[in-house]
Amino acid sequence: MAQETIKNTFDEGMALDKYERKYLKYLDNFKTNKMAVEVFEAFRTKDLSTIEDTMKNLARTTNIHLYLIGIGCLIIEREGLYKAAGSTSYLEYAQKRLFPELNMSDATLSDAKIIMETYIDNYKMLSKSGFKLEGNAHKLKFLTQALANHDEEEVLNRLNNDNFRGFSDWARRANVARLPEPEPKVDIEIKGNRVFVNGKNILNFPKGLPKKTKDWISADLGKTFAIRESGNEPYITETYSRGEQIAIENFKKKLRAKK
Repeated sequence: MAQETIKNTFDEGMALDKYERKYLKYLDNFKTNKMAVEVFEAFRTKDLSTIEDTMKNLARTTNIHLYLIGIGCLIIEREGLYKAAGSTSYLEYAQKRLFPELNMSDATLSDAKIIMETYIDNYKMLSKSGFKLEGNAHKLKFLTQALANHDEEEVLNRLNNDNFRGFSDWARRANVARLPEPEPKVDIEIKGNRVFVNGKNILNFPKGLPKKTKDWISADLGKTFAIRESGNEPYITETYSRGEQIAIENFKKKLRAKK
């Protein structure tokens, strides 16, 4: 019955109203899709609330597919399955194989993975707060940043009640009371092939080394010296996004707060 309804809508010679002429007639490939029939019927009502509700339902349906893709990406990374493709890291595998084969943008695929990773890693906390994935999933991209900048109770309250734009804007605003202590100032200077830290020549670059590489090394040295001068120990680890770096910073704060 649904297929017949949508077929009749597109029959040649049938009088089409404005919506049919301007939009729906172009969607022939959806003629036999049951969901499309329901969506088209909602669009024909020309009622804003009905159309909005339909679009929300569509968004949730699309997200379900993204959730599953995100979990697949997470499994490939955490279980090291990318090695079977001859890749040395998940990032290398994703760039060479996953992004092209799934025909999705890098950003969409990365978001799906980050969302599900954040959801799974914080499931206990989220479930206690009553968090529902549907309709709220994309807020999770900013959860680690929110926890780094604000108190957990307020983060969870806003996560569950704010809209996406409100939560993401608030999450990125640092709480002045929680700003970290400034690191000791370390003066790094490159003179030719020599690196000076606080006026002392501590490293000589080989001739011909690209300026970009010199800048990277100098920046890393400056960070290392600043950490040591603050009385702490530097530790280098690989991260694939700023979100993961924020998560590490947040874990450190929680760990130190318990001491």
